[in-house]
Amino acid sequence: MTTASTTSYTLPRATSRTSADVPEHVQRWWRWLHRPVITPPADGVGGRVLLISYQFPPTGGSGVQRPAKLAKYLPRCGWQVEVLTAAHDRFPWTDTSLLADLPDDLITHRIAGHEPACVARWLGAQCARLGGERYGRRVDDALHWRLTGWADRLGLQNGESLWIGPATRAAIRRHRETPFDAVISTGPPHFVHRVAMQVARLTGLPWLADLRDPLVSDFDRTGCSPRQARRMREYEADIVERADLIVTTCPSFAWDLQQRYPERTRRIRAITNGFDRDDIRRAVRPAELAGDTRDECTLVAAGAFYGRRELSRIIRPLQRLMQLHPPYAGRVKLVIAGTIDAEQRRAVQQNTPEFVSLAGYVDHAEAIALTARAACSIVVVPACEHGHLSIPGKTFELLAVPTHVLALVPSGSDTEHIVRRTGGCTVAPFEREHAVFSALRGIIESHFSGELQADRDWTRVDAFDRQIIARRFADCLEAACCEKTGRRGIASHNREAVEVA
Repeated sequence: MTTASTTSYTLPRATSRTSADVPEHVQRWWRWLHRPVITPPADGVGGRVLLISYQFPPTGGSGVQRPAKLAKYLPRCGWQVEVLTAAHDRFPWTDTSLLADLPDDLITHRIAGHEPACVARWLGAQCARLGGERYGRRVDDALHWRLTGWADRLGLQNGESLWIGPATRAAIRRHRETPFDAVISTGPPHFVHRVAMQVARLTGLPWLADLRDPLVSDFDRTGCSPRQARRMREYEADIVERADLIVTTCPSFAWDLQQRYPERTRRIRAITNGFDRDDIRRAVRPAELAGDTRDECTLVAAGAFYGRRELSRIIRPLQRLMQLHPPYAGRVKLVIAGTIDAEQRRAVQQNTPEFVSLAGYVDHAEAIALTARAACSIVVVPACEHGHLSIPGKTFELLAVPTHVLALVPSGSDTEHIVRRTGGCTVAPFEREHAVFSALRGIIESHFSGELQADRDWTRVDAFDRQIIARRFADCLEAACCEKTGRRGIASHNREAVEVA
């Protein structure tokens, strides 16, 4: 076995192509991508909303897409947005390209709290004044890791929740200067909802809590302790009780909350994640998808691979397939574009076949381009409670490009339901190695024979456009304002229409 390459991987681009070379299904997709998006008319009067998100561009990763797109598109629905976010830059990923997509007039309040990253940065800056910039950086790094360790021993994990107090005070000050009409908190990290909870309590503002993931997760191989799970369940109950509206990204998660909190059923909605046409138009051109690409079959798995998202469940069956079909050598490639936890990275680097390439973390535009130019893109959802109560945000961007999708997801999950409805996909349970093997074999054989389907029902994909998603959020804000303050807004018979069934 050879060690996997850790350099970035870029698929070859087509050159000197004309429109006549572009396959018909790609032309249909391109026309659909440029079709104007028809959004429902505004039901209310809009207003000013404070969006609280601990992570926000230039921080990278899939988690920032939802708040970033709300900041971009809510103003077009009548809601002026201001963002409250962290001030430090000690996050795993940075993607400065995301800043260009934000409105020029967006007001972003970057609040330095008492987190280890901010305390270390402040002390490092003081030391830099005395001993120079290099000395200041060394102090910053050393203090950050030491303070993070202390916070973890105190049960504060990495200590980022120490942002809550300063962020709450900053939000209250800003509200007194220029009042808001509503507040949205979006997490994880879930402690952001404590900020919104206090702001709503002190100001009386309507509060929309956006729960992008379950508060108790079993994605990791080892779950949280019973004590921690109990604390998070109590916190969840507090959010559901106090928030004027709860929004989830997954219908099954909304249904789960409704079953456990039946008295709050009408206040729990589901609004999925989505895709932005602007992102895809900038990242991909039809000519790059044209021409005869049957000489090579590239599979791209993009995202974060940690815990139960085990890359070995893709690599092992693909390796067996390559052994059974020697002519595939050098023609079939698996590109991993994203982050890998430490345990998996060690295993992958020590014992990985030639056909695997580690692209590492790539920016948002490059991730879209990689998946669009591949023969097949892969989305992974483990068969666990969290897997059934969430839909990977990357799913919707994969569906918005004319590339076949291999969905390794639990049977009956919302992710399976969505990809089957839109078409151009193969579905198999992630944990069943024989099923994954059969799916990969069918996809590769179909690709080399020119029969792999990547056309979709684009009218069904329309429902996940970020502009439509923002309109649903705007309607939820109107519903919350109408119910709490009595102001004229969305009609009661329309409130349920914002749910995604």
